[in-house]
Amino acid sequence: MATILDGLRTDHSRMTKLLDALERQIDAFSEGGRLDFPIVDGILYYCQTYPDRHHHPCEDMVFDRLKQRDPAATAAIGDLQSEHGKLAALTARFATILGAVEQDMPMERSDFTEVAKEFLEAYRHHIMMEEKHFFPAAQARLTPQDWRQLLAQLDQVKDPLFELREDQRFDALYEDLVAWDRNLPAGV
Repeated sequence: MATILDGLRTDHSRMTKLLDALERQIDAFSEGGRLDFPIVDGILYYCQTYPDRHHHPCEDMVFDRLKQRDPAATAAIGDLQSEHGKLAALTARFATILGAVEQDMPMERSDFTEVAKEFLEAYRHHIMMEEKHFFPAAQARLTPQDWRQLLAQLDQVKDPLFELREDQRFDALYEDLVAWDRNLPAGV
């Protein structure tokens, strides 16, 4: 149990760091600055390759098992798979508008920032909902055998940004995250 939920919570913590980095980029852009494309591209690529392909499918498996154990709990949470689909669609929409900005296509800054903020807000809301409702319900209602079976079904995939560190597309993003963490006051 702890292994799967701990891994999902770690993913959320890491994703929150990426969302914070994206928010800094969006704020700077909306104030007339330039986007640091290697950083923003790294965030987008991460979302397309890790949460959409590995993190969310893992959550979907846990959710399906929870639905078998306690349909009322999952009914209270809502349609998690549909929400994951909406996040994937928002990621695709964000990719489209980011591509337009990178190609210097004419648009208002506010058009980009609106889409980017919608992406940010949806991800933050989703993470909060899962941490507050889904994970505690799964922890309380799934049995040790459920967790062992789920673990056996899961592909063991390393996080491409925080664990593997092999893809150069993440270099600028990783350096930005490290630099930001170094400048934070103690205890933050």
